[in-house]
Amino acid sequence: MKQKLSNIMLPIGYNDDLIKREVEKKIGKCEIIKLDKLSLDCRKKHDIHYVASIIVDTRLNNSKLTIFKQIKSHIKELVLTGVKSESRPIIIGSGPCGMFAALLLAEQGLKPIILERGEQVENRKKTVDNFADGGDFCEQSNVQFGEGGAGTFSDGKLNTGTSNEYINIVLSEFVTHGANANILYDAKPHIGTDVLVSVVSSIRRKIIALGGEYRFSSKVDGIVIKDGKITGVTIDKQVIEAENVILACGHSARDTVTMLYDMGVQMEAKSFAVGMRVEHEQSMLDIAQYGKVNDMLPASDYKLSHRLDNGKGCFTFCMCPGGYIVPSQSEEFTVVTNGMSVQKRDGKFGNSGVLVGVDPSDYGGGVLGGFEFQKNIEKLAYNAGGNYAAPAVLVEDFIEGKTSGDLSNYENTFSRGLCTGSVRKILPKFVTDGIAEGLVAFGRKVKGFDTSGVLIGVESRSSSPVRILRDELGMSNILGLYPAGEGAGFAGGITSSAVDGIKTAIKLIEKLQG
Repeated sequence: MKQKLSNIMLPIGYNDDLIKREVEKKIGKCEIIKLDKLSLDCRKKHDIHYVASIIVDTRLNNSKLTIFKQIKSHIKELVLTGVKSESRPIIIGSGPCGMFAALLLAEQGLKPIILERGEQVENRKKTVDNFADGGDFCEQSNVQFGEGGAGTFSDGKLNTGTSNEYINIVLSEFVTHGANANILYDAKPHIGTDVLVSVVSSIRRKIIALGGEYRFSSKVDGIVIKDGKITGVTIDKQVIEAENVILACGHSARDTVTMLYDMGVQMEAKSFAVGMRVEHEQSMLDIAQYGKVNDMLPASDYKLSHRLDNGKGCFTFCMCPGGYIVPSQSEEFTVVTNGMSVQKRDGKFGNSGVLVGVDPSDYGGGVLGGFEFQKNIEKLAYNAGGNYAAPAVLVEDFIEGKTSGDLSNYENTFSRGLCTGSVRKILPKFVTDGIAEGLVAFGRKVKGFDTSGVLIGVESRSSSPVRILRDELGMSNILGLYPAGEGAGFAGGITSSAVDGIKTAIKLIEKLQG
């Protein structure tokens, strides 16, 4: 019979045979089915080891299956019959939320139409790379907008603080379309930007093969409402009829959310966080985290938090081992940063956001006040240097309240260049004071964190400052409009957004079953 064994301690450099010996010490002869979860415990530098959960079968047989063979996908089948619709459902946005909603609807024969303001991912990558290399900025296709969503040009991290039965469906689907099978058991799974591009395009081809339709460079500029129900959307004033629309526009579609607010869609302001990216040499981080065995382990990461004296939180966000800081704005004449890693995570530097929480009481301005708060600091960041250079300051100087000298020759990964000046004039005082206090606290946990490295800003898109309200049926106050994902305030990252897309598609299907 199958059973799950937890807390199996494995040394660095473990292999199949060693795993089998450790398991059989606990329960005797058995057959290993698969590695269910694997995490690295480096809390004690003299005893760094892996901790595994393993699925085994205690009935001996002749199976030769090992944990290092390709792990097959076991996707839960949703048996949904009797689905009827007078028009094809529309999905606005093709990030993880929209993508997985479209996949489920297509599998049920509903032939969804996916409307995406940006480009398909292959062309989008060229546009993003061109801007990073000093070319022109494109407002409709960039790190925030386009097929795959913002997560495509990040680390491709799949870990999530939520627990849901659909997480395994998401991970299995990614593996089916080209992601490494280790994401099925790694405690901190990631795909990598370089692999995500091909994974996203593969999922698109499956959706099209099932009858779905993609329309790229198609920005929705209006919705049509009749008697409190949605009856269609408009693109360049041309109406596409639809009685069911899933809104998966992402956290940076400020114009779309503002348009919906003006049309009476109910929403509320919510908390988010802003700050800067901090970049250190990866070798320094590895030594601090691993000690003498640093060269035997993958690039180290960290997740740090500190309760500030004023009661707010300062925390690291979206840590990218061996990664790069990338320009991530969605509007002209603004500067926004984010982190990105390829699958191997083999870059010279590691980076993460260092953010401070922001509440509606901090920014005011009503429901959409958070958008104005974000835009203001993004414009100030651009004005600090111009031509999309990012404001920067050495970590030690920032903590001491000083500006840094010329950083033009300071080695870093931000391709559009750095500019110096007073970062404290760009971000609110409670944010800069909080970052300084947080950096010192983080230095007590990771040696060198507060005495080396550079802060590059601003990071302002950690999450949406707005939540679009929805009822138990998944709809907004406009019948047939289904707000979903990170842009609607119901997710925070690739996996949770994808799960919310699945849940929302199920709500829609249940409605159609009547």
